[in-house]
Amino acid sequence: MIGPVQLLVIGFRGSEPPDQITQDLRRLRSGPVVRIIDALLVRVDRSRAVEQTPMPDLIDDSVEHPGRYLEALFRRASAANTLGESRSEGVGYLFRGDEIPQLEQTIPPGSGGLALLLEHRWAIPLRDSVVQATVRPLADAWIGREGLQELGLIPPDNG
Repeated sequence: MIGPVQLLVIGFRGSEPPDQITQDLRRLRSGPVVRIIDALLVRVDRSRAVEQTPMPDLIDDSVEHPGRYLEALFRRASAANTLGESRSEGVGYLFRGDEIPQLEQTIPPGSGGLALLLEHRWAIPLRDSVVQATVRPLADAWIGREGLQELGLIPPDNG
């Protein structure tokens, strides 16, 4: 069974992601904790036209058609809960699904983004326990830099 899946879109100036980002993703790809299911290089021109290019060198070797999953998700960008394990109400899932962003509105014109579909393998045992116990999450959220700084978990920005 697949673990919880996250969509992440990293924005950058220009038409190519920084080398450091692709190097880090290649390292992540070789580890056991997170699997990169799919990766798309996305370019948005000044008129907001979107060009998508699969990035097979960043994804799991078992994926037969790079770009297929993300392209399908973005076609359904207006559908809520696309990434959810279950409905947003009820039991038997670990993370609630969120709306999928529309790329031409998310990525600024004249720039690019790297869209990643990430499987969180570390969460499979927890998700299985949640399903078996018929409980449900009440909240899930990512804590941003400012929140981490306020908690004292990372140092404040200098400047």
